[in-house]
Amino acid sequence: MESNQEKDERAAFLLKESTNSLQKINVENVKQGCGGNANCLVLNNRNEIYSVFSTIKKILTPKNEIVKKIAHGFLTGLILTMSGKVYTLGNSNSYQQLPLKNLTGLENDRPYLVEWFLDRDIQIKDINCASITNYFISTDNVLYTNGYNSDGQMGVKIHNNKPFPQKIQENVDRVFTSPHAHHSFFTTLDNKLMGFGRNAKQSCGLGGSFTSTFVPTAVPKICGFEVKNIICTSSSSLLFKNGQVWTTGTTPSNGLSTNTYQFEPLPGLENIRIVSIGGGTNNIAAISDMNEIYVWGTQRGNYRQMKNTTFKGTAFVTKLLTPSLAKSIPYKIGSTPQSFVIIPDIYGNDNYDGTGSEFFILFEKGKFTDYNFLNNQKFKIHKKFVEFRINKSIEEIEKALIDYDDQKIIFFLEWVYSGKQENYLLIKEICQKFGVENLYNLKFQDALLKLFKDEDSKNFNVLIKNDFDDEEEEEEEEEEEEGEESSYEEIPVHKYILYARSGLFREMFDKIDENSNSIKDYSGKTIESLEILIKYLYTNKIELTADDDPELVVEELNDAVDYYQLDKFSNLPYLLRQIKNKLL
Repeated sequence: MESNQEKDERAAFLLKESTNSLQKINVENVKQGCGGNANCLVLNNRNEIYSVFSTIKKILTPKNEIVKKIAHGFLTGLILTMSGKVYTLGNSNSYQQLPLKNLTGLENDRPYLVEWFLDRDIQIKDINCASITNYFISTDNVLYTNGYNSDGQMGVKIHNNKPFPQKIQENVDRVFTSPHAHHSFFTTLDNKLMGFGRNAKQSCGLGGSFTSTFVPTAVPKICGFEVKNIICTSSSSLLFKNGQVWTTGTTPSNGLSTNTYQFEPLPGLENIRIVSIGGGTNNIAAISDMNEIYVWGTQRGNYRQMKNTTFKGTAFVTKLLTPSLAKSIPYKIGSTPQSFVIIPDIYGNDNYDGTGSEFFILFEKGKFTDYNFLNNQKFKIHKKFVEFRINKSIEEIEKALIDYDDQKIIFFLEWVYSGKQENYLLIKEICQKFGVENLYNLKFQDALLKLFKDEDSKNFNVLIKNDFDDEEEEEEEEEEEEGEESSYEEIPVHKYILYARSGLFREMFDKIDENSNSIKDYSGKTIESLEILIKYLYTNKIELTADDDPELVVEELNDAVDYYQLDKFSNLPYLLRQIKNKLL
C-alpha cells in the first residue's frame, strides 16, 4: 500500500500567475500537463485525463486507446495515441481549428477522431498546439499544420485559415510552440532549427526586421539536435540539452535589459543546469537540476509576493525562494496561458543526455556481458558497469534482490541500463535496500566517469596508426594476410562502451571475432584526438589539457558524429563549437 508521504512526494502542482504558492493537483500519478485559455489538462499513468483549472473534472479519453501525448492551444486541444491516431478537443465555435468532417453537435472536452490522417493512411508520432494553430509530425517525419495563418503560424505562404491539415515540410524531427503563441519552431533531421510566424518583436530569432514570416526560415547560430525545448511567448526562450538557456525578442519579456534579434545566452543562468522550461502568457519559468524555480518575462510582479530574490544582479531573472519543491525527485514544467503545471518527472528517463537509451541496447542484446546476475542465464550483465551504476558491490546488489521474481528483476535491470522506470515504486523500494533514499542521485554520468577511471577493467584496445592513406591501408591489409602486423598505438577501453555509443564500431564488431581484444581505427586521426573522443564516449564532455592543440582537436573531431555514427542528439558538435569560439 502506498503511503501518503509517497503520494505527496509524487504530487503535481499548479503555479498560477495570480497566486503566491504551489497549489497541489489532487490527481495522482500525473505525467503530463498543458492547458488553454480557461482550462488546464493533466494526463496520469492510468491513461486518464482531467481538467484541473478550477474544479477537477475527468475528461473522456479515446476508447481502446493508450494516450501518448496531450497538447492544448488557446481554444482547442489534441490527443495523440500510441497507435498514431489523433483526436481533437473543442467545440463548433472553434471550427477553423478543428480538422473534422462534421462540426455539428460537438461537445466541450470530448475527443473526436481526426479522420483526415486515417483516410490517407498517415500515422502521427508527435503533436503540438499554438494559440490557434495545430502541428502534427508523421512517422515518416512530415510536418502538417492546420488552423489560423494570419501571421504565417502554419508555415505556409497563404493568407487563408485552413481547418484541414496542410503538408508543410519533410524531414522534420520535432516541433516547438506554446499555447498562447503566434510563432513556432521545428528542428530537421539535417540539424537545422527553423522559425516561422509572427516576428514583430523578433521572437523568431531570425535577425531581420520583418513582422511575420510565412515560410520556415533557418535560425542562425543554433544546431537543431542540441535543442531540448523552446517556449514561445511574446519572446522565445530556448533550452539546450546541456542545460543552458538562450533567449530572443524584446525587453523585458526576453529576460534581457535590451532587445535582441537573435538567440543569445540568458545572463544569470550561465552556471546553472536547467532541466525544464515552460511558458504562460506573460512569464517563462525554469526548473534547475536542484529543483530551484527561476522566472522571467513581462509581468513578474505577482511572483514578487513569493519572497523571491533578484538573481545574479539582474532585474530580469528572478529566483523564487518560495514555493520550494522537494529535492528527492526531478520535476518538469507544462505550459498553459494562465499558469505553470509542475510535474514529477518520474515517468521518463533519469539518464544523462540520452546516454541511458544508448546503453539499453547492451541489456537488450546481451552483448559483451561478463557476469550472470544471481547465477541466472537470463540476466547477463556487465559487472563493473552495474556496480558503478548502483554504487554497491555485485554481492550487495544480489543479496537485495534475491527474493524478487524474474519480472521485477528485469524491471530493475532495465532501469539500471536505461533509466526507464516502468515501476517507480519498485525501483525506489529496491534502492532503499541499498540505503539510497533519493534514487536520482544515482546518475549515469557518475557511473561512467568511474568506469572510465577504472583502468583494470579495460580489457580491450582501440589500435591507432597515424598518418596513413588509402594506399598504405591496402598495404597493411596485405601484410596482415601474410601474417605481418604493423605497429599501432593502443587506447584501452571497455568494448561495450564502443558498442553502445558508436554505430560504426557496432558494425565493425559484427565482422570480427567476438573474443578479439582489439579493433583498428582507420580514421587517420591522431591518437591525442582519439583519446579525447573515447573519453567523451564515457563522459559526454570534451576536456583538454595544456598539451592539447584545441584547433587540431576541433578540426579532427568535426566529423566524428557522422564518421563514428554517434547518436543524432550528441552534444559533441556544440562542445566543439564552444572550443572554436574561444579560439576566435
